[in-house]
Amino acid sequence: MARNPHLHIRPTNNANGGAAGILIALVLILALAGGGGYWTYGKYFKKEPLRTKLASMKIKEELVAFTHDHVSTALYGNMVLTDDIVVMMDKELDRLKRIGKKFPNQRGIVAAQTRELTIARDGMAKVLADVSAKLEKMYVTWLVDRSEGTGQIRSQKGTLTRQLADAIRGEAVLISRIRTNPDATS
Repeated sequence: MARNPHLHIRPTNNANGGAAGILIALVLILALAGGGGYWTYGKYFKKEPLRTKLASMKIKEELVAFTHDHVSTALYGNMVLTDDIVVMMDKELDRLKRIGKKFPNQRGIVAAQTRELTIARDGMAKVLADVSAKLEKMYVTWLVDRSEGTGQIRSQKGTLTRQLADAIRGEAVLISRIRTNPDATS
């Protein structure tokens, strides 16, 4: 077979590597877009599982879920926050007891702090227990008669939310003092 002298063969690759550079840039852009999408999903759209157990008191998980789903997310948030604060106060009381055992001659300093913290902890726990009891009554009413239960929810959710918020606000100085103490978390 004879070759046609007018037919020129052109190389298919770019001598300067431009196609490879474009391909690398395209892969990097796609990787950045994918990473940014994953970060956005994790930051703004992915929901954490609903916390239905309270550590400071026994309460039915379905009651906590009912509070979140049907009563008020603000009330649910205050319940969880109050529970966290009571647990934090329990840990701080344990820490103060350890200090008291370690330094028995300074019992007066530790006793005053322990007394103040015990009163605050018991007050927070009592408010949480009272609100939980009212929520349980509301939940059972809702299970038996939805319309009456819904009426109770509408009439009481604001009051219960404020009750917990007031308890938290009332102990804000003590809570802040515990949270800012680096030894309190141990």
